[in-house]
Formats: sequence, C-alpha cells, structure tokens
Amino acid sequence: MPQTTTFREHVLTVYLFLMSTRDQFMPLDFQDHLRQFCFDTTVLLALLQTRYLQPRYRIPKYGNLHTLAWAYAENSWSQKRFVDMLRVTPRVFNFLLTLIENHPVFFNNSNTPQTPVEQQLAVTLYQLGHYGNAASLRSIARTAGVAEGSKEVEKCWIDERLGFRGTWREGWVMYDGTIVPLFRKPGLNGDAYFTRKSNYGLNLQV
Repeated sequence: MPQTTTFREHVLTVYLFLMSTRDQFMPLDFQDHLRQFCFDTTVLLALLQTRYLQPRYRIPKYGNLHTLAWAYAENSWSQKRFVDMLRVTPRVFNFLLTLIENHPVFFNNSNTPQTPVEQQLAVTLYQLGHYGNAASLRSIARTAGVAEGSKEVEKCWIDERLGFRGTWREGWVMYDGTIVPLFRKPGLNGDAYFTRKSNYGLNLQV
C-alpha cells in the first residue's frame, strides 16, 4: 500500500525543485552562490526541525450544542465542524432562521418565554441529522443542554396545534426492527448497504 505524502515532504520536494531549477537558469558567482547555499541550508533545517508547518487553531470542546455550534461558526476553518453537527452551513442556518423567526408559533402570551428560535432550530437540525441511539430523546436533550421534559412538552404542544389525537395518531407508522445481513455486498450501490455493524444488510421495518 503506497504511503501518503505528508505536507512536510511536499514542501521539501517543492523547495528542492526550486533550488535545482534556479541554479540552472540563474547562474551565480561564487560569493552569491555561497550566500544562497547558506540560506537554502537554513530553510531546509527549519523545515525539518519545525514541528508544525501549518497554523494550529484551538478547537472549542466545551459547552453544549449551542455554544459549540456558534463557536465553530465564527471561523472559516472550523465551519466544517458546524456542518457536522447541524448538517447545514452557517449561511444556510441563518437563512432558515430569517424565514421562521417571525412566525407566530414562536410567540406566546405567557410570562415564561420560549427557548430562543435559533436554539430550537439548532436542536431540530441536530436531531434530523442523527439516527439510531444518537437520536434518542435523552441523548438529544443532554447534548443540547435542555431538559427532557421540555422536549416532550414542545412535542405535545405541536400535536395539539396540528390536531393529532390518539396513540397512533390515525396514520401509518413505521417501527425500526432489525438488520437482516446479506450474503455478500450487492452489485448495485453496494456501499449503501454497509451498516454500522460492519456488514451488508437491509433494515427490516414494520
């Protein structure tokens, strides 16, 4: 298996190539050549002895979903972590926020204010972007820094406004069952059948 070229090796290769082409097309006298040689030696030693050639940024690892997401959105180099959490870029998140923040559903006549709209949107996107054990009510509430009861209250409030009634809400439902392992990797779009249990299978649903 071929080894991956590191950034340091790439920089060294480029600089050595620069040295060879420069000496061929820009011949120098002895004194200039000696000074250039000393400079090149200093640069090569610096490349070999410097531990990190790229800037090192401190990655926030504290707080809950909201504090981390906002911290990741502040810098372009950490926005990929924002996307990993909420599945959208900060720009798309702000656009969605402007579309919904003035909707009447986010206003009430109570002395107890709602959770800020941006936090509700963040929790929703986070939950939509996860599945399995990572999307359980308890896990989402813990990650978002909210109470499990508040999540249930919000769900019941939505059900009342939409008119849902009964345990099954008079509709079609699906219940995630078990994964049925396949004998081998399917020939068409085989990677799509690879499961978290490191095999190929179909998810049986009732």
